[in-house]
Amino acid sequence: MSTTGTDSDAQTAAGLISRSHLGIEPFSLYRADSLTDAASMIASGAWAHAGGIDVAQRLRDGEAAPALVPLCKPGRGSPDGLDLLDEISLGDGVLFIGAAVTHARIETDQLVRAHRPDLADAWRTIGNVRIRSTGTMGGNLMAFDAGYDAAPILAAAGASLIFADADGSQRRCAVADRPRDRLLVGCEIPLAGRIVYDRSLKPVVSVAVGDECVAIGCAYQEVEVLPAGATDPPEVGVALAELPDPIGDAFASAAYRRRMISVLVNRCLQSHIETVGSDEAEETGVSARPTAPASAPSSAEKLRGDTAAPAGRPAKTLPDALAGDAADDSIDIAIRLNGEPFPISAPPSEMLVDTIRTRAGLGGTRVGCDQAVCGACTVLMDDTPTASCSTFAWQTDGREVLTIEASHMAETGAPTADPAATLPIVQWAFAELSAFQCGYCTPGLILTASALLARHRDPDRTTVCDWLDSNICRCTGYLMVIEAVEAAAAALRLESGPAPDETP
Repeated sequence: MSTTGTDSDAQTAAGLISRSHLGIEPFSLYRADSLTDAASMIASGAWAHAGGIDVAQRLRDGEAAPALVPLCKPGRGSPDGLDLLDEISLGDGVLFIGAAVTHARIETDQLVRAHRPDLADAWRTIGNVRIRSTGTMGGNLMAFDAGYDAAPILAAAGASLIFADADGSQRRCAVADRPRDRLLVGCEIPLAGRIVYDRSLKPVVSVAVGDECVAIGCAYQEVEVLPAGATDPPEVGVALAELPDPIGDAFASAAYRRRMISVLVNRCLQSHIETVGSDEAEETGVSARPTAPASAPSSAEKLRGDTAAPAGRPAKTLPDALAGDAADDSIDIAIRLNGEPFPISAPPSEMLVDTIRTRAGLGGTRVGCDQAVCGACTVLMDDTPTASCSTFAWQTDGREVLTIEASHMAETGAPTADPAATLPIVQWAFAELSAFQCGYCTPGLILTASALLARHRDPDRTTVCDWLDSNICRCTGYLMVIEAVEAAAAALRLESGPAPDETP
């Protein structure tokens, strides 16, 4: 394909036509030093970057960002003054979840599982293991894609969203009323209540049914919220009849979507009834739930303190903070790649997959769908499966990245519970059981399986399938792959005994 015009035109065309990370328009990176600073930048037109999966997709689709404002610093934790965004805590009758909390953490967090296990169950179904480990609740909501999961889940749960303004004030709103030019700090979810979420028909429709409302995703430009829920099923039927026509597109016609909305709503209502009945029957056997210390300030009180504008220093604006040509910017990045230091200087728009393939010359990391879905680009970042096609290189600063070429690390005394130690055994099992053909997807499968077995030495088949269900293989089928993972698990148990049983 030939392109005409300037280099910028060609990059935009590449982004629109091939959705390639190579066509991303250059942008600047701005690290805020306070919540007010970040809110001011976003109000001026910069994009918030939490997990980055949704941001990367928007950029690949041809949108241009003047700047990204990371809400999480490379490595672990948040920038100074933004720790609240990475918090899960209890308040007065509510559960607070910060905007930068990952999907995987919501799924496994002790407070969430103790007080709103229905939310943990719903979050377990989101995306795939790579998306859950990187994507965040806030990034999902601030992307404003009707197909994303956080909006219907939180809307059905009756959550309030908390946004920070550039002047240090805050505002609360419902999920359906969230503003586009403000920094999402987090959400508050009532401790009382129950939701059931069904995304089995995405991208046609997804449905979340709560006690007082029903939320519908995918079928409209924004999440649609019905003012009736599981406590009044007849009113839900009335509200369904009054819904406007859904959108019709390549995925489904409007008529089919309307029919499937009804099917999923009725399915979720029935499941909600069964779930609540089961909970009531077991109520006397429930153990005490963790509570917040009596002296601990609420998240709202912390927010009011953290958003106060620093005395004598005005909030920055986008033109002042980001003067210069973004294309000429570069960032010093200190990656540990396969156990060795790998310092580079790269533009903010460089994806990790290009760093690995072009700069390091490691060809085992492949580019497949370029949308964090197929698994061909999988690497392990801090032992967690990560989509390198949707991860910027600067996100890996100070972190450990493993590729399929890391198998030699097992000979250097890596702990047995380290994926680098399980990697050669998984490779052996794949070879013994012929769990590959063309090999294009195989590195991603092996790395994902190695991360699983490092956490859970004796996974059942359901767990294996849950971890690997988004690693797409066009040649082999999946039975041999599953059997190879089970064989590797058995070999690891024989070699070193069972590892501590961790929830994957």
